[in-house]
Amino acid sequence: MANQVSLMSYLQHGPTALPRQTGPSGNTRNMRYSARDINNLGFWRAFNLNTIQQQYGILLATAQITDELFPTSPPQAVNSETAVRSRIDLYLTPRVRRSLRCGFAHLTQTNQLGNRSVVDYGVGTLAETIENFIPDIAYFDTLLPIGNCPNRAPGDIKPSWKWSTNMRHQPTTGEEFRQALSQVNFYMKQHHARYGYILTDRELVAIRRRDRDGNLDLSRAIPWDSRGTAQQPRLTVLLALWYLGMLAGNNGGPTGWYLD
Repeated sequence: MANQVSLMSYLQHGPTALPRQTGPSGNTRNMRYSARDINNLGFWRAFNLNTIQQQYGILLATAQITDELFPTSPPQAVNSETAVRSRIDLYLTPRVRRSLRCGFAHLTQTNQLGNRSVVDYGVGTLAETIENFIPDIAYFDTLLPIGNCPNRAPGDIKPSWKWSTNMRHQPTTGEEFRQALSQVNFYMKQHHARYGYILTDRELVAIRRRDRDGNLDLSRAIPWDSRGTAQQPRLTVLLALWYLGMLAGNNGGPTGWYLD
């Protein structure tokens, strides 16, 4: 019989650290966005475990899901963005989708969905493509036509040698740090999304857009291999991606997904 665990327990798993062989550096350039578009960078202090537990602690403890452990075999090294994407598809994407289905089903069954839309998670083409710009990852409303709906929290995948939080204050890499942020910020503006993120083979950083002027708040970096237990939880990449999905489902108020 399949082992049923709490949703929190399921989201406390973390993948093994990935060995890497660095490839070419440098982030995507385009005439429509650049590092100069990013002005003030603040700290998204509320994107933390305490906030998630305050908002969804009962749901995470009550909703049940079939447990799924990460593979124990040594992972292949990553040496390109394609390789990083393949590991994300292997280790994270199916689990994020299952956890979102579980969370939204629980809210629906207990009449707590409120002013939320049920969202799914997948490749960027599942949301609307605007002017041929396609984010790597999309959160999208399951009731709207596939490929013709807003990306409520665009995500971009980067190899860690192209982007990391350690680059922010280095004189030789600070521009690359902002260049990647400008790409996600551009996607967020296109889709009128308040939230987004960058995911690498080393860390996840959630992004909150404050306005249309390049003022962003960044969460603390969440290590790729962070893990915990339901009794001693940590902010894992899986839990963070699930929480971004819940934020993307919120339709109203100052924390709703839409920001003009």
